[in-house]
Amino acid sequence: MAQWTLRSVKLQLVDQAKDKRAVSSLERNEPAEAELISVRKALRRTQEQLQGARDREAVLRNELQHRVRNMLAIIRSIFSRSMTSGGSIDDIADHFHGRLDTIARYQSFHSIDPMRSVDVEQIVRDELHSFQFGDDPVITIEGHEAHINQDVAQLTALAVHELVTNSLKFGALSGGDARVRLLIRWTVAGNALTLEWLESGVAIIGAAPLRRGFGREFIEQALPYQIGATTSFDLRPGGLTCIITIPLDVVAAPVI
Repeated sequence: MAQWTLRSVKLQLVDQAKDKRAVSSLERNEPAEAELISVRKALRRTQEQLQGARDREAVLRNELQHRVRNMLAIIRSIFSRSMTSGGSIDDIADHFHGRLDTIARYQSFHSIDPMRSVDVEQIVRDELHSFQFGDDPVITIEGHEAHINQDVAQLTALAVHELVTNSLKFGALSGGDARVRLLIRWTVAGNALTLEWLESGVAIIGAAPLRRGFGREFIEQALPYQIGATTSFDLRPGGLTCIITIPLDVVAAPVI
């Protein structure tokens, strides 16, 4: 009986030693297991971030392709209409370069900050400055601060560019008469911006470019299609009134 008890004790001691070694082994493996779990989590996060970066790259690539195609379509349209508007080669080249410069200015804005909106007053003054008009007493600019997105700003700037070009040749900016006045103003009502171009005191207004050329066609046809604008012209002896109303929540349609 004593021998059996001694044997049982020895077996218990052996089992306890095994348990201690097992526990000790587990304790030694716990840091390694924790580190492995941490590595797996970090790897998962890295894979998710990599996939997110790939998704963003695909979106940006598609957007770039869209913008390039749209830009080429705009340039092709401007060039074609500039060529068919008549005039000498030098005149056609000047008009085309001026329109191209306007587009390039807003493409530059987009490359710096794609989400940045553009101040309407900046659009107007930039186009006037491109023709060397600063604080001219003939010109009055009125309007509270208002912003539009870059695509709409680019098209609005092209419209203002055409109005300045026509006015230089035939209207209030052609010079030679102290009575002429040009009022450019804008107002915001509800969800729409209204831009008014009002020329007065012009002895004889020759509106041929706006009747048949690129400028009026662009304002009356392209703006309504691309940004949902409503436009109106009132050509009369001594003056011109052009009114462009633009929805503020519009996204510019692609050029076809």
